[in-house]
Amino acid sequence: MQNRQCINASETRPAKLAECRVSPCPPVDGLDRLRDAASLSKKRKRKSIGTKILNWAPSRFAASVLLNIVVLGLTIPGPGWAYWWARRAAWVTWHIMPRLRGTALRNLDLCFPEKSIAERTSIAKASFRAFYYTFCDYMLAPRCFSNGRGEKYMKGSPQESEYIQWFSEGKPGFILAAHFGNWEVGTYNVNRFGLARLMVLAKPVKPPTLNRHLLRAREVFGNEVHIHTGGARAFARALKDNRTVGILVDQNGGDFAPVETFFGIPCTWQADFTRLALRGGGRIALAAMRRTDDRYGFENIPSKILQYQRSDDPMQIVRDYRDYLEEAVRNDPGQYFWMHRRFKAKKEGWGDAYADLHKRWQPEQREALIASRQSAATQA
Repeated sequence: MQNRQCINASETRPAKLAECRVSPCPPVDGLDRLRDAASLSKKRKRKSIGTKILNWAPSRFAASVLLNIVVLGLTIPGPGWAYWWARRAAWVTWHIMPRLRGTALRNLDLCFPEKSIAERTSIAKASFRAFYYTFCDYMLAPRCFSNGRGEKYMKGSPQESEYIQWFSEGKPGFILAAHFGNWEVGTYNVNRFGLARLMVLAKPVKPPTLNRHLLRAREVFGNEVHIHTGGARAFARALKDNRTVGILVDQNGGDFAPVETFFGIPCTWQADFTRLALRGGGRIALAAMRRTDDRYGFENIPSKILQYQRSDDPMQIVRDYRDYLEEAVRNDPGQYFWMHRRFKAKKEGWGDAYADLHKRWQPEQREALIASRQSAATQA
């Protein structure tokens, strides 16, 4: 059967563990509790005022027209013009959204206590720019990546590299990516060699016009796009059909997910995929694509190919991935998505990582947070 690859482009909460027609791995603390926790009833979220406004037909139409005008105005002059406006948008967002700014600064206070406050603030501002650069990357994709033009803007993996050869073997496996640089451009890194198209499982976003632009960009990158309907079962089917599954796993795993550290801070991880990975052959590739500073250009970070046995600890996959990601982030911290509330999980006894966001944390407060989470883990 022809090999196909699959990457999950959505940001979702951990899905239920999929069933697989192979013998199970040994039980692992945390992952077993994840299965039980997933069955708990969830409270229905109340729609925010912004969501209600976007669901109103006149608002959807106005947002669609405005977005199309913005995209047209950004992309016709070229990447330099789009990135210039991205920097202005980042500056405005930094000043008018204190909660988002506080989240980014708190994450950096936790992850880089050895840096000065001025350095951490500079990294946070760079992260805001990277967020808007990523939006522009999507909008510019039809102009800059169609018909093989992407080679001009990307320094990717050589065809004879271990990473590309890993793709061409026709065996099931997992690619672990992260919210670093531009993970979507990384799919073009593979598709440009004429290998089987990557299958993207994408959760629709609002407004619908933005979703259409994102779908078009992913198709330009060479992907086969499918609407996301529940990751774990889709992953299991993909592995059964000898496809390669990609997933972003650097997100908060929820209150019941297993715990591992990230930059020394105990936090939960989306680790339900690890058992599927071991059952599917244990083939793992770690990949990242960085942006070349403030220019419209991309450079592949050397990938890491790993092989695990079915009897291995599933959380070892998470630890190896974390080490790879931390190294990439330390080398270029401004390209990571620091606005995400990575440490928001609240297990019993855990301190709140995002209390008093209007204040900067000192190393002593960071140590107190770590102590509270370690103490709770010991008591459990």
